[in-house]
Amino acid sequence: MKLDVLNKYTGEVIDSIEADTEETILNKIRRTVQWERKLLNTTLEERIDVIKDIADVLLKEKKKIKDIIVAEGGLPIRYSEWEFAMIEKGYSYVDWFIDLVKDRTQRDLESGQVSHIKYQPMGLTIGITPRNTPMSLPMYFWGSSFMTGNPAIIKPSTACPLTMKYCIERINESDFPFNEAYDLVISPGNFATKIFIESKLIKNIVCVAASHTAKQILIDYAEVLKKHTQKFLGVNMINFPFKNFIFESAGNDAGIVMPGVNLELVAKWNVIASYTNSGQQCFSMKRIIVHQDIYDEYIELLLKGIEKLKMGDPRDMSTDIGPLGSRRILMMMEVMVGEATKHKGVKILCGAEKMDTGKSYGLFYKPTLVEIPRGNILDFDKAPFLWREEAFGPVRSVTKAKNIDDAIFLANHSNYGMRAVVYTPPENIERFVNELQAGSIYINNEPMQANISTALGGWKDSSYPPGIKYYPSEMVISKIVYNGSLNTSKHLFVEATQPVLKDVVN
Repeated sequence: MKLDVLNKYTGEVIDSIEADTEETILNKIRRTVQWERKLLNTTLEERIDVIKDIADVLLKEKKKIKDIIVAEGGLPIRYSEWEFAMIEKGYSYVDWFIDLVKDRTQRDLESGQVSHIKYQPMGLTIGITPRNTPMSLPMYFWGSSFMTGNPAIIKPSTACPLTMKYCIERINESDFPFNEAYDLVISPGNFATKIFIESKLIKNIVCVAASHTAKQILIDYAEVLKKHTQKFLGVNMINFPFKNFIFESAGNDAGIVMPGVNLELVAKWNVIASYTNSGQQCFSMKRIIVHQDIYDEYIELLLKGIEKLKMGDPRDMSTDIGPLGSRRILMMMEVMVGEATKHKGVKILCGAEKMDTGKSYGLFYKPTLVEIPRGNILDFDKAPFLWREEAFGPVRSVTKAKNIDDAIFLANHSNYGMRAVVYTPPENIERFVNELQAGSIYINNEPMQANISTALGGWKDSSYPPGIKYYPSEMVISKIVYNGSLNTSKHLFVEATQPVLKDVVN
């Protein structure tokens, strides 16, 4: 099957590539898994040096890579610079990650004996990455896999596979000594994921996707376990190995604005946090919560900032809002706004207009702000869909809070907990830090504080297992080694004092 990859703005076919079949996927699994032992016998220092060399390879291709990101992803070129910089800096300063995975020692509490904690690669690892980050997340996964000594297969989104395809091709042309330990699978997600789940050779699956997609993968895995269940003496015996799953999922991040801050500056920052890359980021600010005493003034400033956003050609350096990644996103924005307006008191403050070519490209939705009264939120199950779920596009909600207690309640009144951003005088900071239910708390700072040293994930449905994570830490498995050789009596060891008889011939 051929996959046509389109320019998200012009509709031009950038490339037509052959999709992987079940046979080709299984062949790639069998080929890459053979490198487990070879990589196990390399050193962390050797792998670190290679990653730094790869940084140089990618840097030489920067302009071409950015052009592909903009074309297939629809990302404004200004955003593609950040996307590339994540990997450029991460690979160049990969030593920063060493402490996450290097071996260490510990002393026994009773005997005082020193033992060693070793961190070793888990084995063949799969990385399933989303379309909104064509380079940063797939290459972060690739670098993490090699750093930790795991052979790996990356499955990028079929909407944006060309960036990774180009990067891997350039790496393969270099002197990189382990090319065959890493591969790409370009295939629809549901199809490929089921093959990954059913393979006993795959030990670890790292997936960045909506929480609902992540939960479905766990359901599919449970079905595989059921298929391998046998009765033995009346007990269910499941003859299929555990897999390690790491999910980084949705965010429905709250941004809280309290009295006593520079509202003009905060409004400017919040526009960036909410609408960069057309709001197609898991860590975008999606639910804006504003203290009632400053609400009207803040909304006026926020709307002025939104009006200045420029939609259009993502190749233009002045463009803020590029085309949406798919028709599905356009439809979802329409549905979420339409459903919200059916609730009493909900108002559209700006936007809610689409630019629809009728094709799968050139799709825009104007930056939208929807006011949701707090009374519509208190019963969570009946709250507008826009409040309950992540709007993965340029649609944001704003709600009035009565006081600090109310602001904290509203921010936590969500199934998600990736990030929370707070603008507040110093006397409130400790309460927000202690009480907000999110994996990352950003206080009084400009937005988009995401770089290669930022852990991913969050609380609740934003991550599974819950908590922020660094990919290298999720790709190693620990073992403890007690070596008593130096403390053991010499009588433990037997020296050969007699000649060894090899071939006795009668």
